Amino acid sequence: MNDFGNKLRIHARTGTHCDAFKNKVDRTMGHSDRAVVFLDFDGVLHPVGVPAVDDAFRLIENPDLFVWRPILERLLAPYPMVGIIVSSDWRRLFDDATLIRLLGPLATRFVGVVESYGTSRSAEILAEVKLRGLNRWVALDDHPSVNAAQARDPRFIACGPATGLSAVDVQRTLSARLAALSVDGFDLSRV
Repeated sequence: MNDFGNKLRIHARTGTHCDAFKNKVDRTMGHSDRAVVFLDFDGVLHPVGVPAVDDAFRLIENPDLFVWRPILERLLAPYPMVGIIVSSDWRRLFDDATLIRLLGPLATRFVGVVESYGTSRSAEILAEVKLRGLNRWVALDDHPSVNAAQARDPRFIACGPATGLSAVDVQRTLSARLAALSVDGFDLSRV
């Protein structure tokens, strides 16, 4: 487990983690036709192990954080109607406003966070899909459960923890999945 994950476990165990996620408004109710990307941060938008928080769980300035976000911006650009649901463990430490800020130019796509907690990341995502009544979605994650889930469901796109979205095969897969979502009876390119 990386340093961030260790801090998260310690933070959660002390009971001092941010409970703001419990009060979040589900912004997708009634919008099950909206396509979304479930998005992890570590191992997707930057390599696993990049220092992100200090000992007091304050976000630190680090130019190595979110280095692959521009790739996601480029891949999502043709599809302005695709939203983002944060599935990263960061959702347990930071409130919506902070997550939105961290998404940078992708902030307008923010729909919410995964509110479900399960035995694995893929289980959490599937529970959230059911809870929100989503039909059109993909998940970008480096969690081992997502790697296993992609063999059963192509909507799961596994990233290598060290390469994330910088891997050309991941970019190609995401592009193909987004295009498939667009032709499934909906035009994701119209605002």
